[in-house]
Amino acid sequence: MPSSPARLLLLALLFNTSDAQALCSYGGRLYARTTVAQEYRDARWVVRARVIDGKDWESADTSGTLYRLRLIETFKGKLPASFSFSTERNSGGFYLDGASGRPDVGGDYLLFLNPAQAGSAGPPSVRSAPRINYSCGQSRHWREVSPSAQAALRHLRDRR
Repeated sequence: MPSSPARLLLLALLFNTSDAQALCSYGGRLYARTTVAQEYRDARWVVRARVIDGKDWESADTSGTLYRLRLIETFKGKLPASFSFSTERNSGGFYLDGASGRPDVGGDYLLFLNPAQAGSAGPPSVRSAPRINYSCGQSRHWREVSPSAQAALRHLRDRR
């Protein structure tokens, strides 16, 4: 089957991504813009959490980081006071790293989380750790969460 220029461009976009331009899909749409309310509805857990540490992991087909977090504030769901979060090191990953590229120990993050999917890669502790709902969405460093987004989260929490 001959390759068309469009097919080659799509393949280049899929396989030539960087941390700065992650490949993200939400509801079947690439690079969708989401709202706090949308992601709140979609996530099982919505929390503000602080990074305690992070450890890299590898499996036969991928690698990632398992972060240990401390719960600061809960907006939805129930997680233990200390819990783990895992992300793969690829174009769709969501990293809790500082400027050095190492875990942002002491950094606070707003996280919209869901359980790991069945068959997730990695060691057992990684396969059971929650994952980000949408890497290009509303999860972010807490200092980047606007006062209006904070108010919206507290309003959504208090309505439950």
